[in-house]
Amino acid sequence: MNCRRIPARVLLLLPFLFALQHSHAQPAAPAVSSTLDVCVDETTGKWRYSGVVTVLGKGDPAALAVGYRVQNAVNRDGYADALVLPKIAGTERGIIDPATGATTFLFSADAAPLILGTLRNTTSVQVGTGATTYAAGAAYGAQVCGCPVIGCVRTQGYWKSKPGVVWSAPYDRDAQFFLSGLTWQQLFNTPPRGNAYIILAHQYMAARLNTAVPTSAPAGVQAVYYAAQEWFASATLDTCPNGACALQKTWAATLDTYNNGLYPGAPQHCD
Repeated sequence: MNCRRIPARVLLLLPFLFALQHSHAQPAAPAVSSTLDVCVDETTGKWRYSGVVTVLGKGDPAALAVGYRVQNAVNRDGYADALVLPKIAGTERGIIDPATGATTFLFSADAAPLILGTLRNTTSVQVGTGATTYAAGAAYGAQVCGCPVIGCVRTQGYWKSKPGVVWSAPYDRDAQFFLSGLTWQQLFNTPPRGNAYIILAHQYMAARLNTAVPTSAPAGVQAVYYAAQEWFASATLDTCPNGACALQKTWAATLDTYNNGLYPGAPQHCD
């Protein structure tokens, strides 16, 4: 399989929460995270640009309008739109995560290859007639390879309690989970009750166990669980009181989309 690498100066993609672009008093902006994945359709030679936008905020998800653009850095002054996907309105192609209330929107399109350089995605999110939240992903720095997937995925319930399931190395049910004071299995057994740390931990553990099988994960999924991993390195069970940590809940919803086999360009759920 032939791969084309974007120059090394490009950073790894991470979900970013960007500032609200309005100065007047407005309702609280929703938390927004997004991903971008790029691969080559080896039959057509076109590049497949895909990713998700996950939104968590007050209000009816049906009132959301979400836009997704792929941008290329054309000079030192900034980015220009290279691909503008149709805006998604309401719950069209939206997946509501029952654990967090976040809605994940799926995007994918095949188009001509871009000049290798700094790629990123940008999103716009509007709730009803309210202000628009703009969010940008960091630069995409993975290889541009073929699009085949490897394996299939399973949800947290399978890894938590299905009889006879053996976890692949290096993961162990009795290993300590970061600074939680609990083992992986104890944390799986702990009901979230709205705690973002526990909600994210459940989806993070399932994603890592899926990829250890091994099962493939697009660069966007990897970026999310590496961001979660970095956050867990300093967070504890008490870090997110009273419904806090909305951004981490969007990460959890994105990983839940992957663990359920619904993330674009990723393996499907095992039969």
